[in-house]
Amino acid sequence: MSTTPHATILVTIFLLVAASCRSTAAFSLFLDDPCTVTDFPALCRGTIKGLKNVNAATDVAIAELMKRTRQARYIVKKEMKVLDGGVSTCLSNFNSAFDNLDKALKNIKEGDRFSLNINLSAALTDYDTCSETMKGARGDNVVYKSAGVLYKMADNCLALSTLVKP
Repeated sequence: MSTTPHATILVTIFLLVAASCRSTAAFSLFLDDPCTVTDFPALCRGTIKGLKNVNAATDVAIAELMKRTRQARYIVKKEMKVLDGGVSTCLSNFNSAFDNLDKALKNIKEGDRFSLNINLSAALTDYDTCSETMKGARGDNVVYKSAGVLYKMADNCLALSTLVKP
């Protein structure tokens, strides 16, 4: 049984249209909820509170992460008296992350997506380093838990930044 060239063309067109419809639906989902690209969408949605503009949502997510980092630095300073080990590393990393997030906010305003990615990746690494440093600490470690939440928020910011428009 042979297929005609017209049948082959029609099947190809059908498959292209079907694929196009699927990607259009996915694209409209991104427009309605930028948090669909994140690893922690519930945390993202709670942070950006319904914003649909990706640049504004990323800006708000970074600003909230900076606020939480400020709070975590305060906790770390208190815990330095109680915990030994990696707490000073975490304080240094939280300071570094805060500086990187501050630069990231400027990158959004300047439309510099490359630097935005670099600064958010650096902040993510800072939180991860603290988390790894505090992993073996004894007891109910509030610094370790804080670093874990901050890491998730930074991961969401990095995912959102992939959608930012210049």
